[in-house]
Amino acid sequence: MSCRHNGQLAARWDYLTHDDTSGTGWIVCADCYALLQRLSVVGGRFRSQGRYLADFEEQVAARGALVGLRELEVD
Repeated sequence: MSCRHNGQLAARWDYLTHDDTSGTGWIVCADCYALLQRLSVVGGRFRSQGRYLADFEEQVAARGALVGLRELEVD
């Protein structure tokens, strides 16, 4: 059975600044850990191209305004 990536999304960071305000990485499926889409964050704003960004931003907003970038990462 394969994952359809319809559930929770998370991040996998390649790089984060020491103050967690900027970074680069991937939007990943939190169920199967598939790398879905490249992602960058600059000054707290997410940037990416593709269909997963809107869903990712919606899920982040639902968690609250004070969520740190490291808290979005999968284990």
